[in-house]
Amino acid sequence: MNLIRKEFKTGVKTFLFWTLGLFVFIFAGIVKSMGAMAEGQFMTELIGRFPRIVIAVMGMLNADISTFGGYYAVLMQYIFVLAALYAAHLGNSAVSRESIDRTYEFLFTKPRSRSFILAHKLLAAMAFLTTFAGLNTVFSLLAVGQLGMQGDYAGLFARFSLAVWLVGIVFFSLSAMFAASFRAAEHGARAGNLAVLCAYALAVGYDLVEQPGLLRLATPFRYFLNAELLAGTISPLYAGLCLLLCAGFLAVAFARFERRDLGAL
Repeated sequence: MNLIRKEFKTGVKTFLFWTLGLFVFIFAGIVKSMGAMAEGQFMTELIGRFPRIVIAVMGMLNADISTFGGYYAVLMQYIFVLAALYAAHLGNSAVSRESIDRTYEFLFTKPRSRSFILAHKLLAAMAFLTTFAGLNTVFSLLAVGQLGMQGDYAGLFARFSLAVWLVGIVFFSLSAMFAASFRAAEHGARAGNLAVLCAYALAVGYDLVEQPGLLRLATPFRYFLNAELLAGTISPLYAGLCLLLCAGFLAVAFARFERRDLGAL
């Protein structure tokens, strides 16, 4: 518990920074939704003039921004990326912070196994990620309440937040695996961020292809499609896949961290 408290204390400033970004993004985005819905036909026609690849990069392909649900789904595409980047940071930091701060000799000479220490550090990081995803629902509810929007959106917000968390744990565990695999901490961080970028590029490719087929499996950003979430469902298949990938990546992270030469860092 002392180690978890230490991790909370160390990571709280970064968490507040990312949370502030989430807060501003959610509130600003939902406020702008009023204008987008008011000029729905004009905005739809305007977006339709953009090249298809530009619309896909913006996450607006096949999205009806004249409705609040469609607009919120587009807004959430950016939140997915934001959460993935934060998750990648959390996974890398949990494994490599001591090598960066040069405090690994103090921590890993304690009478605890490496796996025990890493498990507690990852648990604290996962708590940050879970809270971040939960706050997406809280901020969204506060925003619609502040604007006096009619309707029950709690279920919609909760589904998207759950999807954010599931996608986040994939990049969290993947980055932890990279951090445990590379000798240099900056290489692990770079690999985690690159994974997010590549996954988003594949997501754009998925939107552009008429019949993407198995391409959906290659990018967590398309495990939970807007149409499904707006319809009130979340794919149990892809939810299970996220959990399976998380478990697999973390298992590799623990195995490689046990063999890591800390003295060479």
